[in-house]
Amino acid sequence: MFLPGLPIAADGASFDEAVDEMLVALREYANDWQNRLRDAPNHRENWGLAQLIGLSTDEQLRDWLLGGSR
Repeated sequence: MFLPGLPIAADGASFDEAVDEMLVALREYANDWQNRLRDAPNHRENWGLAQLIGLSTDEQLRDWLLGGSR
């Protein structure tokens, strides 16, 4: 699973595992963005994504990833 245009990807033995791993990857990216990536030219514009991740529960992020199709 990947997000086009973003340096975030995850995989798993099943679709559900890949989604779970993507949630972990999103959380790690938001944390890295806050700590060091926000000043990097190729990550600076991802502030909205970092905020979305930081303000969302895992369930909200899962719905966002899946387009609310659950």
